[in-house]
Parts: sequence; structure tokens; C-alpha cells
Amino acid sequence: MANIRQVAKLAGVSASTVSRILNDDTSLSVTDQTRTKVLAATKKLNYHIKNKSKKCPVVGVLTTMDLDQVAEYTYYQQIKQGIIEELKREKMTLSSIYYLNNSLDSSFWDGLYYWDGVIVIGGLSESAISELKKLNSNIVIIEARYKNNSVKLVNANLTAGVKEALTQLEKFAQTNIVYVGGPRYMTNLQGEKTQAKGEVRLNCYREWMKLHDQDECSILTPGWSIEDGVQAGKEIAQLPTLPKGILAGNDQLAIGIMQELHTKGFHAPADYHIIGFDNIQMAQYYIPRLSSVSVPEKDLGITAVHLIREDIIEKKTRAATTLLEVKLILRESTGN
Repeated sequence: MANIRQVAKLAGVSASTVSRILNDDTSLSVTDQTRTKVLAATKKLNYHIKNKSKKCPVVGVLTTMDLDQVAEYTYYQQIKQGIIEELKREKMTLSSIYYLNNSLDSSFWDGLYYWDGVIVIGGLSESAISELKKLNSNIVIIEARYKNNSVKLVNANLTAGVKEALTQLEKFAQTNIVYVGGPRYMTNLQGEKTQAKGEVRLNCYREWMKLHDQDECSILTPGWSIEDGVQAGKEIAQLPTLPKGILAGNDQLAIGIMQELHTKGFHAPADYHIIGFDNIQMAQYYIPRLSSVSVPEKDLGITAVHLIREDIIEKKTRAATTLLEVKLILRESTGN
């Protein structure tokens, strides 16, 4: 059986540091990286403190978003808040949050071995999932879609949201509806992003238009920001006929489109109706107030915690997809 000195040697710290970390000494000041290395070493060597009860489950979080995106999108912030609050309620410990804007450092790999489970926000490549599963089989991914799913997923029912939004737009626009949206990326563990084929909102729009014998018109933007929406607005204004209905993949795009069309003399809801996605706070106060498909971002995080708890405590490790319902909120941009 391993002893504390062997743990200390493997972790590269003193035996006293190992002891204080394992005994939850709150007066000890060490970095998260050091703490993770010690905990990983104890697990690797199967070292246990005598007469010490099992600690709370430890969960790590990995997001495919870049640090600058994290600051820009409230979508991510709400998901993260849901995870943090629910882990606390479930008496589970959040180890660290890692961002895949570059290669992961050694503390992530140490943590991956030690953590009881991992929650991922965003689309990981299938090869990345395979790599993670070699070290930790308890994985839940938020907002990702795969043809052959091998882990637990929790997604918003965007397909239902698109259908409801298009049905609403059709009342005013009839057959003249355009979709504006950005790309979907899959990220590997080196932080490299590859554009994926298709995006659920765009795919659903195309299927709906075909089903209703309507000609599709989609504008694909390089991103999902207000600035990307402004550029899309320029393209819309140059179309032979102004579309009577516009479905934007998120609220930032919708706001950018409205800003640009306003400068060209076109105004919602008189000239066109527009609906966004996510129901961000700005949508409620922008003039005209934006109709939007409300996505339960916080509940996505909360549900992910419940699913990872199933893996860790109840040993229910089946691969499955959990869909959370969305809701169309009608406001002034659709004449409501």
C-alpha cells in the first residue's frame, strides 16, 4: 500500500503539504494546480487516509469557448451559473473551469484522472471525447449534437423553437422569410476548431421551407455577434425585395440586423417582422423590443449536474440525450 511520502514524491510537494490538503486544512495556501496534482496522485497510488469518510464528489468543467467569447455571450454565463449553483446544492465540489482556447496544461490531465466527472460546454470533436473517456467515463456535454452519441448530452429543443418562430413569421411574411445564422464548430483538445456540417437551426429552417413549398433564402455569417448582424443587414437591404420575415440564429444577430435596416429606412414591425434566439436581457429593452425564442440556459447547466450525479452516485452511465423545451416570447418586433 502506498504511503504519504510516495504521494508527495509523485505530486512534487512535501509530505506535510499532502497531509494538509487531504485533511482540508483551510489555513493552507496552495494553487488549484497543486491541489489537483496531489489529489490525482492519491488516486493513482490508491492512497486513502485512515478513518476519513469519502469527500464530496469533485467535478471539472471544460468549455470550448474562447476567453473573449465568454465575456461577450450571456448564454455561456447563464449555463455556468446554473452549474455552479446546482453543484453547491447537490453538495458536489467544482474543481476548476478550463477553456479550450489553447492546449490544455498538465493540471487538466491530472484533474481529469482525479475528478469524479466532467461537464463540457460546447461541441467537442468525437476524437476528443474518445480521449477524455480513456481517463474519465463520467462525461456530460451541454449543447452538442452527434450522429453517434457515446456520452450523455443535454440540449435545448432548438428544432421546436425554429418551427414555432417560422409559424409566427409566416402570418405576416407568408412565403418571404430569410434565415440568418453563424457557423457551428467542433473543437479538439488542442483548441483547434473545425467547422461542422450543418447547424440545427439552419437545417430546421430549410426543412420547414421545403415542407411548406417555399423558397429558402439563408445568409450565413462568420460569427454570432451584433457586428455580424450588421453585415447581414447590409446583405438583406440589397436583396431585390425586402424579406417580410427574418429569423436570426441569436438575439445579437437580430439586433445588428435591425440596427442596419433602420439606417436604410426599414423598420420592424411595419416593414418586416423579426425573431431572434436566446431571449437575452437586451432583447427586452431594445426598441422595438425583440421577439425571441427563450432558451433555458441556466436549466441546461442545472440538468447537466443532475446527469453527472447519476453517473457518479447512481452509476447510471448510459448514453442519452436530454432535451429541454424552449418558449417563443412575442414582442414589438413581430407586432405584439
